[in-house]
Amino acid sequence: MAAAGRRLTVLVDSGFRRGSDVVKALALGAKAVLIGRATLYGTAIAGEAGAARAIEIYRDEIDRLLALIGCPGVAALDRTFLAPPLRG
Repeated sequence: MAAAGRRLTVLVDSGFRRGSDVVKALALGAKAVLIGRATLYGTAIAGEAGAARAIEIYRDEIDRLLALIGCPGVAALDRTFLAPPLRG
């Protein structure tokens, strides 16, 4: 993100399985997180309702985590909401 600065819009994809993964990516500076695989799985199981349910699960997890970390919304996310790495 530091190298891209404001010159590029950063979108991330692949491996995002939980709302907490989405929150971390946004806090690190991504402008969007692509979660297509989850909606495809939902569609395979229950059609349009399954896709909608997959998105609802992400929303619920993101909202819950934002409340737990005291963040008013995704627009306010930044690195200050991330814990520093543990040093061993």
